[in-house]
Amino acid sequence: MNVSNDFNNTIDYKAITSYVYAAAVPFTFIGIFTNIFFLYILIKHEIFAKTTYYLLRISVMSDIICNLVAAVAYLLIATTYVSYSEDLVVSRTLSFMLVISYGVSILTLCIIAIDRYFAIVRPLSSFYRRHKRQFLGGLLALCAIVTIGAAVPVLFLVVVYPDDTKFFDFINVRTGLSYYLILYTIALYIIPVLIITISYGRIIIYMKNYVRPGASVANGDKENDKKKKFIRTLIFIASAHLLLSWPFFATCLGLAITRRSLRQVRQLGLVYYLLAILSFATTGIMNIINPLLYLKFDSSVRLKAKIHLSAIYNTIKCRILTNDTRIISISSSRKSDIA
Repeated sequence: MNVSNDFNNTIDYKAITSYVYAAAVPFTFIGIFTNIFFLYILIKHEIFAKTTYYLLRISVMSDIICNLVAAVAYLLIATTYVSYSEDLVVSRTLSFMLVISYGVSILTLCIIAIDRYFAIVRPLSSFYRRHKRQFLGGLLALCAIVTIGAAVPVLFLVVVYPDDTKFFDFINVRTGLSYYLILYTIALYIIPVLIITISYGRIIIYMKNYVRPGASVANGDKENDKKKKFIRTLIFIASAHLLLSWPFFATCLGLAITRRSLRQVRQLGLVYYLLAILSFATTGIMNIINPLLYLKFDSSVRLKAKIHLSAIYNTIKCRILTNDTRIISISSSRKSDIA
């Protein structure tokens, strides 16, 4: 036990923390550019003038803001010295934005799942057809309340230590904080899991057995291929969110049950500390990989992205060739003048 403690005391955790923040900086800039590019595609093309993509725009704008805040925060922490009070403000602001961004993303996916359920399983629902906008608006308002309600306590619960101002933590994990972490997990993980699983489960069962009246089985399958592919894309993306964020919520539950802070976990050993940090990192990068998931799984987004990237590449190539031609012509004219 003493050997383990001696080894743990020799580890420079401050340096590890600084390296983590420094490594996160380029990823936040990647997140900014990819999210802006994704938002541009959604706005530019009429093919994305659908309820699902309108909802996604909200999530993308939230991710852009969060990445901007994170980039500034990580740069400040990694490259400059800030006082205890300044770092406390930075830590709480960044934590608040990360919770907001994740909440907007996962709850938007829940609303999309509910919308797809009504559009596919219950397309003749008079309530949904008459009150669709009000219904979705109400869900968005509810999601905003839940997200803000989950994020505001972070402004008071997250702390840094006077002797380690770069280390964000929950201090004094007592009954109140334990209840918060449990309710936070229920609101932003367990309930979304149930909504997404039930909605897409019923959609899959319905589409598996459905054939449009008046159409043959073969024609019905052909006509439903696009819908099935789109639903499959949404399921993959939602599943990726839930799988990547599970370690973070498992860590939150672990802190709530054991009533240990991250610093106390760190004292148990390097492995426990790295696992805890990794669980927070996998959720923190969701606002970076969101557009990459859509580029990977959504064929429509991927096609439009290829068109724009090809246009950008060709433009750059033409400019380079034009500049090279000018340089060659200037060089040739100078040689002819000398001759």
